[in-house]
Amino acid sequence: MSMSSKQVSWTSIELVCSSRKRRTLLFDPRVCLDGETLDTERPLLIAFHGGSGQAEQMEKLTGFMALGGEQNFFVAYPQGINRGWNDGRDLPHRREIDDVEFIVKLVQHLCESFPIDRQRVFACGISNGGFFAQYLAVRAPGLIAAVASVAATVHEPMFNGEPPAEPVAIMFVVGKDDPVVPFCGGDIELARKKAGRVVRFDQGLNYWIAANHADSHCVETVLPLLNDEDGTRVVKRVFSVSETQKLEGKPLVVCIVEGGGHAWPLGWQYYREKFIGRTSTQFETSSEIVRFFLDQTS
Repeated sequence: MSMSSKQVSWTSIELVCSSRKRRTLLFDPRVCLDGETLDTERPLLIAFHGGSGQAEQMEKLTGFMALGGEQNFFVAYPQGINRGWNDGRDLPHRREIDDVEFIVKLVQHLCESFPIDRQRVFACGISNGGFFAQYLAVRAPGLIAAVASVAATVHEPMFNGEPPAEPVAIMFVVGKDDPVVPFCGGDIELARKKAGRVVRFDQGLNYWIAANHADSHCVETVLPLLNDEDGTRVVKRVFSVSETQKLEGKPLVVCIVEGGGHAWPLGWQYYREKFIGRTSTQFETSSEIVRFFLDQTS
């Protein structure tokens, strides 16, 4: 368990969805207020674990509960059935599971039961969880105010399917040397097991630029190094919305980790490097995702 998990606690919530019991770990920021109450409704950040992962591991990877305690927002870690999510890739072992329905029910339940701002519900995830966060934004328009997808670009079924009905602010954090979800497109593969295909990252980016009515020209910055011996660096690209599209469009932020693998930068090396590549220490992923989310509704 992470340091943040030792300092703060979560509650386990169970919902029944499609006759299945579904579990979610919830962090309530009021536990850090020493008896004080929240004077306003607070944001909710939903974080989806990757394939073969668990809700508890997602907290260890991200440390979002500590950030939630500092900045007064709720954090939910749902658990996928058989440790995965139906993210629209039409994989045989997941196609009968309606995870979108589950998250819609979960958001409704949490907003009715806790002082959560319905207009500030955010979703992020890594790998299978990142694909699902994007899929959720497409399949449940208006549910999520912003999305962050880590180690997950755009898979072929999404790219070839119906575009999002509504734009949604989105942030990508992707490794340019990711051996699982290839930056240049191709098979999604881990330990010789294939699980669908992704388009080239630039194609997936154009999909979201069009969906968000964002400017195709970006502001690019090479971020300062946090660790001189890391062997990676991060290039940040910001695609804004023009003045004429501000009412209809949403921005995109892209952080490309050169030399980075299938990982959560500054997270723990959850699997052997020879299979997932290098975990960069050059980017504070969790803090930057929170900053991006809160900026969208400030």
